[in-house]
Amino acid sequence: MGLLNFLTGKEKIFSYKIFFDQNNKVAVNIKKEVSTVPTPEYIRLWAFYQAKIIYNLGYPNNLSAIMSLGSLSKIIEKDIDSNTDCFKRANLDDVVQYSDRFISPITKYDGEFFAKGSINRSIKTHFPMQNTEQEVVYSGIALMQYCININKNDKYALDILTNTARNFLALYKDGMGSGISDITQIPQTAYLEAIGALPEE
Repeated sequence: MGLLNFLTGKEKIFSYKIFFDQNNKVAVNIKKEVSTVPTPEYIRLWAFYQAKIIYNLGYPNNLSAIMSLGSLSKIIEKDIDSNTDCFKRANLDDVVQYSDRFISPITKYDGEFFAKGSINRSIKTHFPMQNTEQEVVYSGIALMQYCININKNDKYALDILTNTARNFLALYKDGMGSGISDITQIPQTAYLEAIGALPEE
């Protein structure tokens, strides 16, 4: 643990990498940085990453950011289950395909996910110098697909993912998303509401 993390009480729980190859395939690799990580933490990672890329793209004044939310809306029109193909639901499977296998990357998105206590989470993202806005959008969808695949035998976790994503969209529809604090507030609120653990005001 670095000095800053020690002083702030944060603990790194994941390192993640999202790869794209020259054949329009995308793959995800997530490394646990602590011995035990409950599988819902992968859902929280996705939600924080999704909020971060939407902000970085320039929501609400960027078409790719709006496209990202539109794709998410298509994915969760029906409840997520173990057979859900996110790119197919988003009508993007003719453009990019998710791979569970190792691919030879030409582009890599990576970062770290941190926990502070049982409630607070934060994310660091590192984007490649050479990237496209479309790849940024696809990277969020790929991470969601990873969450589905790793939780495919856990209907409870998949239901949490569905509800987190629906809450996530609702917060944007309510006018959130343009402030830097929303990078944390939107995914945090969406997830806590999904599990029925949102603190009362």
